Amino acid sequence: MASATRDFIMQVREHSVFGEQGRIFLDAAAMTYGAHVENGKIVDARGNVIDEMHPDYTAIVNMAKKQARAESPIGRDLIGP
Repeated sequence: MASATRDFIMQVREHSVFGEQGRIFLDAAAMTYGAHVENGKIVDARGNVIDEMHPDYTAIVNMAKKQARAESPIGRDLIGP
C-alpha cells in the first residue's frame, strides 16, 4: 500500500509542473536553457515558443519533473520528505 501511494504521489508531483503549485520547477528548468515559461508555454530567448517535439522542450520538462519528484511538498504529509 505504501509503495502504491508513493508512486501515485510521485506522478502527481510530476504533473504539477504544468500547474501553479509545480510551476516553479518548470520555470527553474527553463532558465537553465535560457528560456522561460509564458502563458503555459516554454519560450526560448528569442521569444519563440519551443515546440513539444523539440529536444530542449523534452529536456526542460524532464528536468522539471525530476526536481518536482524530489522537492515538491505535495504528499509530504503522507510519504515524508
